[in-house]
Amino acid sequence: MMTSILIILIVLGLALILLELFVTPGFITGALGGAAWLYALYNIYNIYGTNSGHLALLGLLLLLIGSILVAVKSGIWNRASLKENIDGKVNLMPDVKVGDSGYTQSTLRPMGEVIINHKNIEATSMGELIESGAFVEIIKIENNKIYVKQLSS
Repeated sequence: MMTSILIILIVLGLALILLELFVTPGFITGALGGAAWLYALYNIYNIYGTNSGHLALLGLLLLLIGSILVAVKSGIWNRASLKENIDGKVNLMPDVKVGDSGYTQSTLRPMGEVIINHKNIEATSMGELIESGAFVEIIKIENNKIYVKQLSS
């Protein structure tokens, strides 16, 4: 019974450590996997003796190294990595000016999307709710923020 629990702890620990290395960032899953291995090793040393404990420790290290080598050679990094360059830029103002008009693509509560000069732009109302499809005009551009008001229909 205890042997099967130790085997389950070793397999669970390996799975958690590999999950930490290849999938989840952070520290928690690897720490849980390491704790499972340490608990299993502690019990192996206490129940089966020093020689068995040393062999189990060597086996766990070889198992971990072998699993990492197999995972790296299988190309798991390629499946998890980003292959595209991101061309987006932050804080670029679209080519619009105060007085330009357009219509809302989404409801402004107070922020939302508007179409002005055939460009999709994030805009802010002056606090009021503006329904989708309403005609709006730019009344102020301040700190990379575009403020609009609804035009009378």
